[in-house]
Amino acid sequence: MIIIDFEASSLRKNSYPIEVAWGDSPDTIKSFLLNPDYIEGWTEWNPKSYEFHGITQAELRRSGVDPRRAADQMIKELAGQEVYSDEPRYDNRWKTRLLADSGYDPCAIQIKDLNLYLKHIINAAPHCKSLNDFICSFECCETRQHRAGTDVLWLFKFLEYIEQNLCTPLS
Repeated sequence: MIIIDFEASSLRKNSYPIEVAWGDSPDTIKSFLLNPDYIEGWTEWNPKSYEFHGITQAELRRSGVDPRRAADQMIKELAGQEVYSDEPRYDNRWKTRLLADSGYDPCAIQIKDLNLYLKHIINAAPHCKSLNDFICSFECCETRQHRAGTDVLWLFKFLEYIEQNLCTPLS
């Protein structure tokens, strides 16, 4: 299973991805800051977004890569794979923007709903807690920083937490 996460310039219609990270384990997470100057039309910026992810436009311009480079890596590593997100509605939107603006077919990578996958696993266990119960108990001991790489790591830790506290082991 591969987990992916994006951070974005805003939640508005013309927003664009500013960071993407993915991995198939906590040790394989790749993260890319995306420099918007390389892609025409990537201008929508909401200053309130900084309060959420802590990434500045200056940091993107200084440390970000050409988004096409990240898209190339995504296509090489994620096309045809099982890719999951805890926010597929948004992450599919930013995946589509990144891939389309980089000259790729956005359908080459399909992002599935991690929450549905987890609910299926949890519901299959007899007398088990709900997904919300797991989230509440896990968030008490783990903080989340809302950067793409740290969010992917957090989700892997959450999967491990569920596995350790599930009524029956994951198969």
